[in-house]
Amino acid sequence: MPTIFIRDELRASVEAATGGLCTVHYTQSGQPSYFRWIPKFTLDAIDASLGSGVHPAFIVDGIERDGIWIGMYPGVVKNGELLSLPGVDPTTSRPYTYFVDAARACGAGFHVMTNAEWAAVALLTAKSGPQPRGNSNWGRAHDAAWETGRRVDAGTPGTTTGTGRTLTGTGPVTWRHDGTPAGIADIVGNVWEFAPGLRLVDGEIQILANNDAATASLFGDSAPWKAILQDGSLVAPGTAGTLKLNSPGASNNDTTAVNLGAPTIATSVTNYTGPAGDSNHSYDFCYTSFASLSAATGVTVPAIMRALALAPLSSPALAGGFWMRNNGQRYPLRGGSWNLGANAGLGALYLYYPASGAYGYIGARPAKV
Repeated sequence: MPTIFIRDELRASVEAATGGLCTVHYTQSGQPSYFRWIPKFTLDAIDASLGSGVHPAFIVDGIERDGIWIGMYPGVVKNGELLSLPGVDPTTSRPYTYFVDAARACGAGFHVMTNAEWAAVALLTAKSGPQPRGNSNWGRAHDAAWETGRRVDAGTPGTTTGTGRTLTGTGPVTWRHDGTPAGIADIVGNVWEFAPGLRLVDGEIQILANNDAATASLFGDSAPWKAILQDGSLVAPGTAGTLKLNSPGASNNDTTAVNLGAPTIATSVTNYTGPAGDSNHSYDFCYTSFASLSAATGVTVPAIMRALALAPLSSPALAGGFWMRNNGQRYPLRGGSWNLGANAGLGALYLYYPASGAYGYIGARPAKV
């Protein structure tokens, strides 16, 4: 556990109430933001098939960290800063770049929760106990209708009109990652969360190494993107034989989106969901459950893919759906939203929109290293 040097009444009360698991960090403008500490763990603590060494989320710019701070709540932007606060309507309807800028405006170490961090929390949560429920049915849990949060529109949970988002942290403890009041809230459902450090470029899976997405450039080809080989090596994008997502059928390239079926992890793209190089989000898509995502015959899925929750482990099997478009550039959303039912979950991954995507069901969560 890191040492906290600045103490005040609010911070002291949060730490006392949570046994030191949670704290309040202040932004450079002095605004409070609530965080949960996730200590580092090794890959073999989750599953021996992942190998050894610490999870990539705990290595930032080549430095191994003792842990990471994850926002207890989906983010809200106040005075240009992305904050983790209870009982507020999370900020949505902004492009992904907006959330990154607002997170980094908070000061050194603040950033949008990355895909590596999401994977670490998801795998640790699923390994440690039951996977959390959340707002997956218009203000209530789809599989436990008695579990509700306070809708931002004051509507009745389960009513399929209005805005089904809930105020952050207003659900029961079963909507927290560890089932306690000190847990990370709303990580399943409510709003999709942008999780940088991953993208698809015409189907090629590209990542930023370890947890470098906490500090690196995140958009465009100037970022230090790496593709993945079957042996887990990280190589330059476009290298022969890198891992990709392939569609089971070809798009007709019109602008009526059709589900083409379950995608596969492959080493070549034979079928695109739209014209290659075109990031328009009106073309076709592929869908499967995250747990059912599989590789093409003869293709080996390396441990790094499973460690980053880009491919499923047999145990723990993460819940949720998996969507992708393999034409153009696609950036990741995780966790699901308020109307997805069983497709919301720790494994839910939406590689669907370009970085300009801005909708009322998309937000982001702050983190800090």
